[in-house]
Amino acid sequence: MSTFQPNEPVAHVDVHVEHLPGATLVRVAGELDHLTAPAFEAVALPAARAYPQRLVIDLTEVSFLASAGIAVVLAAGAEAPGKVHVVVGSGFMRRPLEIAGAGEVVRLCTTREEALAEA
Repeated sequence: MSTFQPNEPVAHVDVHVEHLPGATLVRVAGELDHLTAPAFEAVALPAARAYPQRLVIDLTEVSFLASAGIAVVLAAGAEAPGKVHVVVGSGFMRRPLEIAGAGEVVRLCTTREEALAEA
């Protein structure tokens, strides 16, 4: 039998910030849904405001991306127009962001190196 309790969150996300020369890197791992997006937002939006030279959001370790996570990416892009680069790889993470029009607000990159090297 399951011991699931209705008030227990079932999703998990880890968000780490690293300050690099000329960029701030936000690495996200886990699931980005309505339960975990606030933790991502609490890091990404202040980073976009405080370090506007370049914000790199690495989503390559995200296993699930819901609309709430996409909304945070778009909000970060709105906070620092032209300065937010999102690492999505070439797989399943790229498509929902493309459909949502994220490429109009942020730069979608395949690798972290590409995002950090972009001028």
